[in-house]
Amino acid sequence: MKNTILALGLAAAGLAAVPAAFAQDAGQTAQQGWYVGANAGYGQVQKGPYDNGDFAGGIKGGYRFAINPETSLGMEVGYVYLGRASARGQYTQNFANYTGSNGQSKLQGATAGLDLRYNISQSWYAELRGGAFFAKGSGLTDDRFNPQAVRFNSTDYYAGAGVGYNITPKWSVGLNYDYYQASDSDKNIHLPTNLYSVSAEYRF
Repeated sequence: MKNTILALGLAAAGLAAVPAAFAQDAGQTAQQGWYVGANAGYGQVQKGPYDNGDFAGGIKGGYRFAINPETSLGMEVGYVYLGRASARGQYTQNFANYTGSNGQSKLQGATAGLDLRYNISQSWYAELRGGAFFAKGSGLTDDRFNPQAVRFNSTDYYAGAGVGYNITPKWSVGLNYDYYQASDSDKNIHLPTNLYSVSAEYRF
């Protein structure tokens, strides 16, 4: 997955080198300028003690450059809340015996990355995105027989894809899948999260 993100970054950088003159084509559908967005959906953890999820969502904003008549590259920052998951099976039983708690996890953090958007038509678009995820989380370690509750901060990555519809030149809505890697190997905690969401974006 890390190699995929690197390849995406290199491809986006290469596209950015396309002469800006192409972006002035009369048939241009690529967007350019500042934008803000928000998404909401379901965040699912499937690792170690966890195999469930919760409500999740986030906000982001950035600036998009038109790099050819149909394609734009955005640089963006954001913040995402990936919900809480409850431990299952043997982990729950063993942890509850020690603490009386269900070992619920929590994950959130800031993001900084790139968004590559291609306008299939005037109305429809597809996009890829990825970058750094500055995770802040808590939950149970992956030790089935003696799980411990820990907190951690880590710098990992996120990647995703989506499709959407431009309602007007300024507003769009979309469906998205994003993967957030979040772990601290030294503390033996891993909370990789799949986020399935709907989104809305406003362009200035």
